[in-house]
Amino acid sequence: MQRCAIGGSWWQSLNTPRPYAFALLILAGILLEFVVHFWFGIAVVYTHFYYLIIVLAGLWYGKRAVLIALFFGALHMADTFLVTGTITPDALIRACMFMIVALIVGMTAEQSYCYRDQLIARNRELEEANTRLESTQYAFLTANKKLKLLSSITRHDIRNQILALMGFIGLAKMKTADPDLLHYIEREERAAQNIQRQIEFTKNYEEIGVQAPQWQDIGMLCSAMQARIADDGITLSVAVEGLEIFADPLLEKVFENLIDNSRRHGERVRHISFATLQYGLDYLALVYEDDGIGVHEEDKERIFEKGFGKNTGLGLFLTREILSITGLTIKESGAYGKGVRFEILVPKGKYRFSPLQETDRK
Repeated sequence: MQRCAIGGSWWQSLNTPRPYAFALLILAGILLEFVVHFWFGIAVVYTHFYYLIIVLAGLWYGKRAVLIALFFGALHMADTFLVTGTITPDALIRACMFMIVALIVGMTAEQSYCYRDQLIARNRELEEANTRLESTQYAFLTANKKLKLLSSITRHDIRNQILALMGFIGLAKMKTADPDLLHYIEREERAAQNIQRQIEFTKNYEEIGVQAPQWQDIGMLCSAMQARIADDGITLSVAVEGLEIFADPLLEKVFENLIDNSRRHGERVRHISFATLQYGLDYLALVYEDDGIGVHEEDKERIFEKGFGKNTGLGLFLTREILSITGLTIKESGAYGKGVRFEILVPKGKYRFSPLQETDRK
């Protein structure tokens, strides 16, 4: 059975069983019994030496130390009988104490060694598992690096082909006045544009969760969206001053997707707003609203599904995926005919306000 390695030669001498030294201790105990007790008639103090022998026996040999305790207990009582002619109560109690100490020390030592052996075995298993995990992680990182490189090269090549295709489509539109041909060419153009958006989606989706989440100023992100709607005559109001949200660095893409969704499907959107709404003590909602046509009741959950919609059907799907990285959720709660209302639910601990804004709120 292995023992814990503790520095110091004196401890090593106690930590490792030494049969010859133990035999000398037993002989010393027997000698004390006959010389001190039998010869000089002293019945106290010297028996403390037996506890040293019994404790060492318990540490080295476990519960078998009871045999040593039984031997010295019997020897002590026999010597007491020879000296006094009777077995005194104190001799009997002392012998019992030898047995009890031997049993307790022996059981404790065996149990501690058992736990230590189990710990060593578990530690060995963990080291082996960690080695396998490191190998798997290295293989995963290598494969992921190759896949990202392949994906990047493929996207670049497809983009080039799409640009060439869009150029030829533009030339084809200039070369013909046939309404039927123009109809087909426009459909080809929309298909090429969808492919282009899908390629961009793969790039954005690949970046989700790659960088660590961080605290982001929502007021600044929302205000930056004004540039995306300036040419459409759409106004923007932002009432989220001081709000920061802990989210994936692609959170800006969430707001871009919401605005693109309003521009593409809102039909009559002229105003977009960002505001906050407190849900009890556990949640804060970042509310996005427009004054467009809104979403049908039966589509409120489907709009977040991959592929749903008239175009690529990837924008709101990507939005939900980005938010889910840090436990944020999104739902649509607007009334059809009055515009969309997207509520991004942010749990407690994932949002905060600047100190000045927090004071104003109180």
